[in-house]
Amino acid sequence: MIIYIFPIYGSGSDYLHMLCRMIMNEWYLPAFGTLALSGASDWLDGFLARKMGINSVIGSYLDPLADKVLICCVAVAMVERELLHPGLVGLVVARDFLLVGGAFYKRASSLGWKWNSWSDFCNLDAIQREKVQPLFISKVNTVFQLMLVAGALLQPEFGTEETRNYITYLGWLVATTTMASTVGYGVKYYQLRPRT
Repeated sequence: MIIYIFPIYGSGSDYLHMLCRMIMNEWYLPAFGTLALSGASDWLDGFLARKMGINSVIGSYLDPLADKVLICCVAVAMVERELLHPGLVGLVVARDFLLVGGAFYKRASSLGWKWNSWSDFCNLDAIQREKVQPLFISKVNTVFQLMLVAGALLQPEFGTEETRNYITYLGWLVATTTMASTVGYGVKYYQLRPRT
């Protein structure tokens, strides 16, 4: 059987589909390796962008959106294989939908709900520079989410009862930081909203 692991061409959705299929077929180690490679390339992309001074508004929206789509899809596949608790994944997915919807609402509001094209909305000409700035607690939450996904993927192959308990504790930590970051963004929005 030939396993198509690293797409040479294709879209991000091809990659995501392949990763979810690995999980659904219980190929947890290749899925872990692919996810680790994805994380490393995401970090390298950000590092090089900072070093080269590439700082785009659309990138500040698309990079976290891509991360959220990746984590959510992988987590849903892991729920199907009973590697993660569905309530926890539901909480994370709901928070991510709120954040994406909130970013869209904030951007549309800043434009007075009027724009001529998606290019204007995404600010490709950089006239109205309004970048997404993640909260520190949100970054911490992302790290915990990645640790949880990695641990849960490795559990079937290398885990013990003790490591299963650690994964449970980490799940509670993810739930706590997910709720804290949601509240944090709500407070930030409330503080920054225009006063009428």
